[in-house]
Amino acid sequence: MKAKNWLIIWFITVITALIIVGIQVYRVDPFFHYRKPDTDTYFYVMDNERSQNDGIVKHFTYDAIITGTSLVETFRTSEMDAIFGCNSIKIPFPGASYREINDAVRTALQYNPDVRIVVRCLDISHFYDSSDDMRDDMGVFPTYLYDNNPFNDVEYLLNRDIAFDRAIDMEIDAGREGYDPGITSFDEYGVPDEEFTYGIGNHFFTVQEPEEWIHLSDEQRAVIEENIRLNVTDIADEHPDVDFYYYYPMYSVAWWCSLYNEGSIYSMLEAERYITELILSHDNIHLYSFIGCSDINSDLNNYRDFIHCGPWINSLILEWLNEGRYQLTLDNYDEVLSGELDYLTTFDYESLNGQTDYEHDYYAAALINRELTGAEPVSVYDYCEVDDDYAIDAVYFNVDLDEGYNCLVFRVPEDLSGDGPCVRVYDQDNGLVLEDDFWDCNTDDEYPFAVDLSGIEGVVEIVIIGDCCDITLY
Repeated sequence: MKAKNWLIIWFITVITALIIVGIQVYRVDPFFHYRKPDTDTYFYVMDNERSQNDGIVKHFTYDAIITGTSLVETFRTSEMDAIFGCNSIKIPFPGASYREINDAVRTALQYNPDVRIVVRCLDISHFYDSSDDMRDDMGVFPTYLYDNNPFNDVEYLLNRDIAFDRAIDMEIDAGREGYDPGITSFDEYGVPDEEFTYGIGNHFFTVQEPEEWIHLSDEQRAVIEENIRLNVTDIADEHPDVDFYYYYPMYSVAWWCSLYNEGSIYSMLEAERYITELILSHDNIHLYSFIGCSDINSDLNNYRDFIHCGPWINSLILEWLNEGRYQLTLDNYDEVLSGELDYLTTFDYESLNGQTDYEHDYYAAALINRELTGAEPVSVYDYCEVDDDYAIDAVYFNVDLDEGYNCLVFRVPEDLSGDGPCVRVYDQDNGLVLEDDFWDCNTDDEYPFAVDLSGIEGVVEIVIIGDCCDITLY
């Protein structure tokens, strides 16, 4: 009898504990499965795209969407909002198929009738997806968060990682004195934590003429037609009041070099032409191609790998979408795509081997900032009064970043001995918003040092501690 009683007590204890855990996850709801986040009580870390995107599209307030694969992770919704006059969300799906992305857009339009703009990247590497492709090589897909089956919600409510690494920790944090609730911004959502290096790195390119050139087959055309119809154009036809901004991204020429060597470069560009012809007849789709942006995609300093460009390029893409630059139309697409074909099949890929790799990656961002914001590069000494008495070997000055400046560039003396300078940026409340040091700088660098100021707004005070010269705002 005693053993039976202990068994009953143990059973009741376990069930009670599971109920408490489930209630806690339900109340905090870290993946927004049931409701919008309670940002007055908790701080929500957004860092799990496939688990959180569905809750975002169902419960957040917005009228515009940025979506696609990992290529859209570094878009800033704050820039989207300012350029298009909207309130946008960003829902990246790294490595996703066309269907996976389209399903998310379809859910968003089902739950939110206020959506009026969809910006979506049409990844070139997924041109040959079948219409029902789903990525099954990136872990178990959290289907229980996407369907309307309340019974499999147990996988969410009683998930050990969600309960103990998120919900309970969030509850504990919320009870601490001075706790600041909120949520990760969409500017930061999906941005990789890793520190990437941009430029050619250790890559070496050779060109090997293939034995034969591969062209698009009738079987591939049939697969493409069904995929584009079901996962790209049908949704636009069903929502004629929504503007869909679709674009082909600017993979670097290094990626196209591999297709050239394989002999498949013609078939890929023929697939682009076929997809373009399937899309252009739909009036509320605005289609863009950045494949032929030769000044950008031939400079590997704009890329962390062969396809992922720097965030400064995504900022430029938003401007181009709004301005209509590089848009394909029924009148111009033949000429534009023919130009892309000529460019990529005649490009001297081995010329990449002589390309300079900027030691400081954001120098590439500085060089294109004038096209992005219209702000002309200006010497700090010409722009404002510089105080050289702030400290020993230091200068400080004020600058209004809303005038379009996104980068601070400077050099150090060639005879510098010891550590390089340190840059600090303070807002109008004297709060430190950025600190970047160059302790191990190499004064033999051909190109100067660059500090990323994008994402910071208003009048700031910039302090540079240490020897430097040729201070320029871009």
